[in-house]
Amino acid sequence: MISRKLLWALCFSSYIFYAITATEIGSVLPGIRSELALSESLAGIIASLQSLAGVLAVLGGALSDLFGKMRLVSLSLMIMGLGALLISGSPSALILGASFFIIGAGIGFFEASVNAFVSDIFSERRGMAINLLHIGWNIGSALGPVLAAYIALSYGSWRVGYLMMSPLLLASFAASLITGIKLGKNESSTSREPRSIKPKQVLSILPLMMIPFLIVANQLGITTWLPSILSDQGASLIEASLAVGLFWGLSGLGRLLWAPFIDRIGYWKVLMIAGGFSSILMLSASFPISVYTRIALWSSSGLLLAPAYPTIIAWVTSIYPEIGGALSGMVYAFATLGSFISTIATGMLFELFGSTYAQLIFAPLAALIAMAAYLMRGAGGRHT
Repeated sequence: MISRKLLWALCFSSYIFYAITATEIGSVLPGIRSELALSESLAGIIASLQSLAGVLAVLGGALSDLFGKMRLVSLSLMIMGLGALLISGSPSALILGASFFIIGAGIGFFEASVNAFVSDIFSERRGMAINLLHIGWNIGSALGPVLAAYIALSYGSWRVGYLMMSPLLLASFAASLITGIKLGKNESSTSREPRSIKPKQVLSILPLMMIPFLIVANQLGITTWLPSILSDQGASLIEASLAVGLFWGLSGLGRLLWAPFIDRIGYWKVLMIAGGFSSILMLSASFPISVYTRIALWSSSGLLLAPAYPTIIAWVTSIYPEIGGALSGMVYAFATLGSFISTIATGMLFELFGSTYAQLIFAPLAALIAMAAYLMRGAGGRHT
């Protein structure tokens, strides 16, 4: 039998490669706009297709409950690897948009299956296990923007960053495929037979879906547009990309610090603290102060918002663990809808009113996370 630690380590390393690829978009967006002569709004629409495809996570989650979560993890990594390869060679805006949609579909499948898988094998401390897993996202997303900017400046093309990630994702696909085959039907000692989703279950979970919508609208909106916003306000591309890297790097540190306490404190309290205090820093970062102070404030907000997304996954999957894959997929689907709307809205604000007003969208989103968590604090039992 494969040890739980080895399975977690495989998921963790895959998370790093996925996160690097997913967060390159903010640093390469100025290059895409320049090379393809796109407006801010059109560039935002193309970039948002990566997020829009995430609604397929619901399908991926249901398939993972049916065929095995690790098998869906391997399929998702293959799709992402091929998507990154297609992005690197896209000759037009239309093909580039389609390529972002493909990689987004792989991301949705991955998020749905890998989170449910870890939730299953660490059911006794799922809040801690999922928060620690998401540190892989923080490592990758801290590296992604900076690496993308460095590679673009070194090689003179934004495409090289995606080209370099494709073989790493495909290697992870091969490793997870072998693991999935070995696990077979008995995927883990805590796995359950898949059950049909009842309408009553979906309706009871639905109000909680506003929280991942708000969390990812905030986080990936920052990832996509903060480099452009800070560059417009006088920061260099490296400095602007470093802000996003630090945002996710400090978020990883925050998840490490929060992990032992998530299940003890309660899910809604963690979300209320994270959303409320991070909104204060984001609002402060919008003031007319020095660019380095703004970078410090944006980055520090990542430290406070750190546990929000993995905590909502733990909250939802703890309510109906027997359909964890489908519920994890629902979380990501609503999260990507938030990112899709936020990416387009921020791009339109940027184009119409400039970066000063575009940056103001993020603090209210964070404040709404705290409000929604408080209003829904009774859902799910003892951990809430």
